[in-house]
Amino acid sequence: MKAKSMILIIGIFYIMYSLSACSMEEKAVGQKAEIVEFPEHYEKTYNKLSFKADVFISDEANVNQMNRYTAIRAKYDTSLAYDKFFKNIDVKEIHKGDVLGDSGKMIKYEDYIGSNRETLYLNGQSLTFSLPFSRYVWDCVYPESGHPRYNLDKYELGGNLKFMNAEDVYKQILSILKGIGLPENIDFIPAIYALDYKTMEQEEYDTDMYGNEDTSNYKASWDERDDCYYCYIRQKIEGLPLYYVYGDAIKDLEVCYTGVEVIYSKEGIQRLDIDKLFEINDSNEKKPVSLLNLDELTKTIEKQYEMIISDNIFEINKMELYMMAQKNTKNSYDIFPVWILFMEQIHTDGKKEIRTPMQNVINAETGEIIS
Repeated sequence: MKAKSMILIIGIFYIMYSLSACSMEEKAVGQKAEIVEFPEHYEKTYNKLSFKADVFISDEANVNQMNRYTAIRAKYDTSLAYDKFFKNIDVKEIHKGDVLGDSGKMIKYEDYIGSNRETLYLNGQSLTFSLPFSRYVWDCVYPESGHPRYNLDKYELGGNLKFMNAEDVYKQILSILKGIGLPENIDFIPAIYALDYKTMEQEEYDTDMYGNEDTSNYKASWDERDDCYYCYIRQKIEGLPLYYVYGDAIKDLEVCYTGVEVIYSKEGIQRLDIDKLFEINDSNEKKPVSLLNLDELTKTIEKQYEMIISDNIFEINKMELYMMAQKNTKNSYDIFPVWILFMEQIHTDGKKEIRTPMQNVINAETGEIIS
């Protein structure tokens, strides 16, 4: 009897274990996120939206292991920055005060002007340093794609100049950012343009207060010593480039609207702008996100466009996957994946078809239109 009882107990235990194991396996399968894949080109036509779009995703990104983070503004040491950029400059004016920071609290700023029109603005988060030569370069480079004098394509992306190659310039810039106390774990994607003096001389253009060309501020002469690099350095997170509202005002994505911008010549940095850089807050746990596939995404976008009372049609020709930094109610930033849609709004005026370039930022997980 004891042997039979023991066998019965073992049998019941085995059955219960098997049922439990099956249940756990089914649960695990049920919890497994759907593997999503994205094509290099996507076409779909809805009532108001037409997708004939090339799809761009960084090779470094794993679209099935994306996360949402919380970030704060990255900070640097203002004393180190002053010593690096202005220690040996004859200071003519100093202005100090308070400015509202991202934390909702006032932070100190310092504004210096040198006797030869050098400038330095510091507040521990953003920074602008400028030497006089950079003003001439600004008159030679028009990087916004919608600007009537757009000319960035006339300069070689990734090109090398005689005084130093582009890769070494980038290393120098990273060393300088580290040297003023910015976090070392920030990753970047550089876009470095080689500006040769002959092209700059041809492209130089300045205007007076009425918008008319003003040659009085043009450089007297140009030569090889004026060759320089224009570096647009964008932060990246999880292998994806980072997008945010540039300068708290500009929503469109452009190659020039980046966290770090540098003009670098044979003499070193001629201009450095730090708009916003972000540091992941390790005290907050990262949260996995699941991206919508393109059919789900575009159907959700179309539903939102259907609410627009208009006969206009929107034709999307390019989609790029980015991470976005968006200010939240806790005075920090949410970092999450978004699609940036490049499109044309099409409407007719009589018999004439008018196409207007537009951009939309879309939450890649929910399909919500952000802007």
